Amino acid sequence: MKIKPLKTFALKVIVILTCIIVGFSGFNKCEAQSTIVGKWNQISSKQFLTAEGSKKLGKSVLETQMSSVGTVVFEFKSDHTYVMKTSHAGDSGVLTLTGTWSLTGNQLELKLAAEQEDSKYNPKKDAVPPKTTLSINGNMMVMSTLYPDSKITTKIEITLTRL
Repeated sequence: MKIKPLKTFALKVIVILTCIIVGFSGFNKCEAQSTIVGKWNQISSKQFLTAEGSKKLGKSVLETQMSSVGTVVFEFKSDHTYVMKTSHAGDSGVLTLTGTWSLTGNQLELKLAAEQEDSKYNPKKDAVPPKTTLSINGNMMVMSTLYPDSKITTKIEITLTRL
């Protein structure tokens, strides 16, 4: 049965891609900066696959409920820093990633700090993050990130709720 490796693969993809998410759009109001400030818990993700990815994994969309694989919590602070904490279900370890965020118009840019708690997550110099759109409706936030250069994934949608 391939369910566990598939969930592990999906969580790894979600964590790594979430680490490099940058552009969010969809804000129509200037108070978007204050709207995003706070803690957000990822509740689910959808990974839309290319034809090659679909063939390899046997389906066109991988849907993951975070309650079955672990947690991802973003905290966007008013000083334009953020903290992202991730953990796997059944594992007491927590990976913490930090960085800065900025909002220009309706584009939010997230930049990982040069040195992370675990050096394998340190950003590569001159890395260009993918384009991400963001919508906030009440206490729900959806980030949709396109990956035009990926052989496996075309888009990932992450749904979060405000804590």
